[in-house]
Amino acid sequence: MATKTLVVGGAGGIGRACADRFRALGGDVVVLDRAFGHDACDPESVRQALRDVDSLTNVIHAAGSVGAGGIEDLTLDEWRRVLDDNLTSAVVVIQAALPLMRDGGSIVLFSSVNGRHGGNRLSGPAYATAKAGLIGLTRHLAKDQAARGIRVNAVAPGPVATPMLARLSEPELDALRAQIPLGRITHPDEIAATVEWLCSPAAASITGAVIDVNGGMWMG
Repeated sequence: MATKTLVVGGAGGIGRACADRFRALGGDVVVLDRAFGHDACDPESVRQALRDVDSLTNVIHAAGSVGAGGIEDLTLDEWRRVLDDNLTSAVVVIQAALPLMRDGGSIVLFSSVNGRHGGNRLSGPAYATAKAGLIGLTRHLAKDQAARGIRVNAVAPGPVATPMLARLSEPELDALRAQIPLGRITHPDEIAATVEWLCSPAAASITGAVIDVNGGMWMG
């Protein structure tokens, strides 16, 4: 049976790697991304993006943005932006996608190592909070949607070679590498391979899990 996969944030970085991988598997891929005029935080924008989609097998939410600094520097505008881009958008997209998953399927959300250990000033308090919230959302949905045959899991990457990481200086990147037991930055294709596995029959008994793909930065 042909699969149809929605990739949110699929125009770049990890999302693009996921979209490319699922296309290579032969299924249909629908990309929802700000680069194409979509706003994943706006229910009407999401409905319009999905207006010609009659069914979905997989939903991959890879959209997000990052903050910086400490709580004393945090503005409410940044707080709301980062939570909306990472967490609210996931809720809006899932609300629109669930009616299209009539035959079950798989949802993969993106947390982060920052959602595991609380983050730091490179990414800021809003980012750590949003990514921790996505773990809670994953577990709630996994229980809530299990009877419909929908599995829900999260991936928690560490530093990944994407444009989001390109904002850091070389000394900051060196400091990040020093925190990674495997000693290297993860490639987006490695994340996409994990997402493919989570959506495959090989992971049929896995739901509510958080898969750490971060070179050993978090071993909880």
